[in-house]
Amino acid sequence: MANETATLARWVATARVPEATRGVTRRYLLDWLGSALGGGELLPPRMVQDVVRDLGGHPQATVLATGERTSAPLAAMANGAAAHVLEMDDLDRESISHPAAPIVAAALAVAEREGASGEALLDAIAIGYEVGIRVGEALGTTHYEHWHTTSTAGVFGAAAAAARLGGLDVEATHRALGSAGTMAAGLWEFLADGAMSKQLHPGKAAHDGVLAALLGARGFTAASRILEGPKGVLAAMSQAPDADRLTHGLADGLNGSGMARWRIESVSFKVHASCRHTHSAVDGALAIRRRREFAIDDVERVDVRIYTQALGLLEGMEPTTPYAAKFSLPFCVAAALRHGDLAPQRFTDEAIADAKTLALADRIGFAPDSSLDALYPSAWPAVVALTLRNGERLEERVDHPAGDPESGITERDIAEKFVALTDGLLAGRAGEVASRILDGAPTADEIVRLTRQVVATRP
Repeated sequence: MANETATLARWVATARVPEATRGVTRRYLLDWLGSALGGGELLPPRMVQDVVRDLGGHPQATVLATGERTSAPLAAMANGAAAHVLEMDDLDRESISHPAAPIVAAALAVAEREGASGEALLDAIAIGYEVGIRVGEALGTTHYEHWHTTSTAGVFGAAAAAARLGGLDVEATHRALGSAGTMAAGLWEFLADGAMSKQLHPGKAAHDGVLAALLGARGFTAASRILEGPKGVLAAMSQAPDADRLTHGLADGLNGSGMARWRIESVSFKVHASCRHTHSAVDGALAIRRRREFAIDDVERVDVRIYTQALGLLEGMEPTTPYAAKFSLPFCVAAALRHGDLAPQRFTDEAIADAKTLALADRIGFAPDSSLDALYPSAWPAVVALTLRNGERLEERVDHPAGDPESGITERDIAEKFVALTDGLLAGRAGEVASRILDGAPTADEIVRLTRQVVATRP
């Protein structure tokens, strides 16, 4: 009987990461850092930070937003929550997950605790992505209907990264994955309330991944077939699981460099501060805005056609809170048309109450288009049709939103995004920090020093 969990554990403990893959991984580390720093001062992460402070902990790792040191699991939780609140963290299409938020948070905390090298940190992140994304792929699209894959699959990626940095052998890594799986959770019901649970999900996944690795290192036993067993994660959380995706093409033993493709190399970056399901529509609206000059008051209506699978998250969402607004497709398209971007500042309490944006959003509708469904999740397409009051109709189709590998995003784009998110926090030194990460392999201690030389003063 196949044991995919055991195969993953053996690979995590022994894989070799190619230098080219390390180079790609630097970009995702930088991108995560921008979201974690930029989001660390917002209310939901601050609440998590306050709880972490109350819980206390041995000074093993740093909460980036405050500079406080606490235990590695708690630091991972605080930083994971902060990295997800802006909705600017990366997105993997095939697994429908944001891998960086839980995985890099766990890796950075454990690397700081262990005093690991910069190369070891990069290797652990790439390995964590591989595991987390493969689990998400195996769970499939039916899982996503109820479960937030960033959390459920992310905890496996976080555990894999933590186990690798902790030097766990194959058996201990196997135990860590078993414990991670029994803690996997994260439900979409919070969307009905526009609540803050979305930030808790990656934070808790990062925490639990580190916890699972710590337990595994001490011999704490766990399910040996937590993924593929009859009462395991795939059986419990998916209507159409595909266990073959857990290990298909995964290089065995030490030859991790033999893989045809590392999953991290196909992960998309985000350039808009909203749910990724809105991005193709937003890009379509922005393309029309660039192509034809018009006044917002001259817009009669905007009709968006989108793949059916997006409705589970977008349908019925209203901009009642900044977090709910990020899932309101009419609001996102309206804000982009008004301002020419969908930056984080479009989701403040003041921005979501803006009368002109809301009036335009009322003239924007969306509906499923079954002809687009077959492209998902490899592509997340939308067709935007804007009608002016003079009867002129402008249409744009986008299959791959900005930030997808197919969109031609460059390392310079990623560095500029980091600067935009953090330059105010880093006293104009964000470009220096970006260069240091992209051009080398800084340790966790060095990353903390680079980002904490300017400590924000809280009100």
